[in-house]
Amino acid sequence: MRTTKRTFVQWAWLGWECLYRILWGVRPIQPRQPHLFFVAKHRYLGRPFEVDGVRVGWFDPVVELHMNNEVLLEALRTQRSIVGLAVKLLQEAKRSLPALAACLSQEPYRGIQVVYGITFIHRGVDRFGFQALPLRRPLLARFVQWYLQQIFRIVNPDADRLIRAHPDAFVPKLVAIRMDRLLRAYGAVCEPQAAQAGGGNLDPAGAAG
Repeated sequence: MRTTKRTFVQWAWLGWECLYRILWGVRPIQPRQPHLFFVAKHRYLGRPFEVDGVRVGWFDPVVELHMNNEVLLEALRTQRSIVGLAVKLLQEAKRSLPALAACLSQEPYRGIQVVYGITFIHRGVDRFGFQALPLRRPLLARFVQWYLQQIFRIVNPDADRLIRAHPDAFVPKLVAIRMDRLLRAYGAVCEPQAAQAGGGNLDPAGAAG
């Protein structure tokens, strides 16, 4: 009975995520391929932050990274340690980055200077060129942490033990990278994109003062 309930909750969660992607314009980086990332092109509505000398402010154009929850669900379900979970998801991220760069080199994303996401997978992201920054919205941070812990409890029978042993494992942070750096690093250099790296609506930090 518990297994049936767990399966129902998983399908309900994935169904909600599918609806959310449709409503929020979240798209796969490569159709019919199980990559870790989805993307959405939006105006930034959070608190300002800076990455590699570029300041992102209110209503600046950005690319948001979203996680493929089918890939996340499988990792949460199968891994029996927090370290194993982190390693698995970082491997998936590394595998998906070239496809992400290929996607973001296309016309709809030209002129956007920063890619960012809110995630608990932030330990070790510097090796991929991303910066991890504190999430300066405490209520959102607590909600995301609680939400991830509940999903983990649903899909993994060892979740309570692992959460007690690693209470900070699901603390989210903002991770970000400059678009031009992402494209250079993962093989999708696009000249028009690079040429606009110093323009657009995002100002290099300190340019105004």
